[in-house]
Amino acid sequence: MTLEPYDSQRLDAMTLRMLDLCTRVRRLALRCQEEQLPSIDLHDRKALEWLDKLEDWAYRAEAEVGRLAMKSRGERAAQKQRTPRAK
Repeated sequence: MTLEPYDSQRLDAMTLRMLDLCTRVRRLALRCQEEQLPSIDLHDRKALEWLDKLEDWAYRAEAEVGRLAMKSRGERAAQKQRTPRAK
């Protein structure tokens, strides 16, 4: 696997793509409800596997963002301590 740089805009773009997909699945659910369909047969094994992997990825990304945010706050606080104060 290759690490890819993600800024806030790229994360937003991915989020919008996920939301679009969620909207499509939600529309399926609503349509089934409206049409009073008892159930539909779907191959779900891979989709559920991908969701598990995506969930794990999101947890790891949250942890990395938290780590980097803490490091950045520490660096900024250290920089303030090094900067001489005006009298």
